Amino acid sequence: MDGYRADLGYVLARPYWGQGIMTEAVRAVVDWAMGQPEIHRVWAVCDVDNKASARVLEKAGMEREGILRSWSIHPNVSPLPRDCVCYAKVKRPG
Repeated sequence: MDGYRADLGYVLARPYWGQGIMTEAVRAVVDWAMGQPEIHRVWAVCDVDNKASARVLEKAGMEREGILRSWSIHPNVSPLPRDCVCYAKVKRPG
């Protein structure tokens, strides 16, 4: 957590993929974080090719904000920094 922001990251072992476990966990964490008065933004990134992770973030109520170029190294995919998609959920004033 960085003041008013909370960063979200996760990893799930392959045998548990596709069971809805991560969607449920991410949704619970996002809902909890947004319920905290001091947190106004929860955000996460995923590799541009990781469609399943993007779907998890969308199901948790996060919105796609854009692409971060050469943002993160994913050693299991490439030794070079890869583009990532940024997702966030923010509190709206009012």
